[in-house]
Amino acid sequence: MAFATLVRQHQDQLYRVALRMTGDVGTAQDVVQEAFLQAWQHLPGFRGDARFSTWVTRIVINRCHNVHRASRLTEPLPDETTGGDGLPTSPAAETLAVAAQRREAVRQAVVSLPFEQRAPLVLTTFGGYTHAEAGRILGISEAAAKVRAHRARRALADRLRDWR
Repeated sequence: MAFATLVRQHQDQLYRVALRMTGDVGTAQDVVQEAFLQAWQHLPGFRGDARFSTWVTRIVINRCHNVHRASRLTEPLPDETTGGDGLPTSPAAETLAVAAQRREAVRQAVVSLPFEQRAPLVLTTFGGYTHAEAGRILGISEAAAKVRAHRARRALADRLRDWR
């Protein structure tokens, strides 16, 4: 089936975008699955004005935006690289714990960006899209996509200054 081929072609890239937008593996998987379901349901309405990848990525971005608006703050689960007291269990575990903390700080910093900055940053940095493609996906100009991604990078640099 042609749609199954489209899913196989685009699922990994869409998952990377959803993961960076939501910051959560399960939520990203749900977003991509729901986006493909929505794409399947609305495939007859796909006019072909844009590439399929642009169209379905826009669906993913919209779903991520909906998740973001509906999200509530939750307490993260303890990191498995630490002992019950929250302290690293060995020097190797300490290195792993610091790396995990750094990754979590980056994830939280990306997720905390305003949606208007996060979307172009994720699409161009993690999704592999050009600024022009990101602009088409988001319904903004290429220049606006560049400016917003640049502002997002500056905001991330400020937020992650302590991790340098």
